[in-house]
Amino acid sequence: MIVSGFAFGYTFTFKKFKNVAVGPEFFPRALSVLLFACCLVLLVQNLIPLLKGVSDTKENPTLSLRNPGIQKALLGLLIIILFAVLWNFLGFLIVTPLAVFGMILLLGKKTYLMNAIVSVGITILIFLVFKFLLGITMPLGFMENLF
Repeated sequence: MIVSGFAFGYTFTFKKFKNVAVGPEFFPRALSVLLFACCLVLLVQNLIPLLKGVSDTKENPTLSLRNPGIQKALLGLLIIILFAVLWNFLGFLIVTPLAVFGMILLLGKKTYLMNAIVSVGITILIFLVFKFLLGITMPLGFMENLF
């Protein structure tokens, strides 16, 4: 709740634009309000049993690195971090299919040929939408001169 408050307050430092219906502060403010609301729901859900005096008889699960779900979550986080780090060096067209392929494998799909086709197809689709429909050039890394 504190982080959402800081995020909401920080949006007041954003530059204001004239003649724009929705400024750059709208989306971060909406996310910070949503984060605050979700935190509030979790807080109420956990306080109600305490106020009623009901004890939790089931054992709460603990976080362990041996848990396969935690391992997959950490591996997914690693893929996202590598994607962000390598984005400017190798470029969108190389890093994105590798990241998508890794995420698909992480989700349990073991059909490698189909995973590769989907990864490349998604990358090409995103690239074309950004390049031609939105007019935004994606970082291409060392292939900058090709496109």
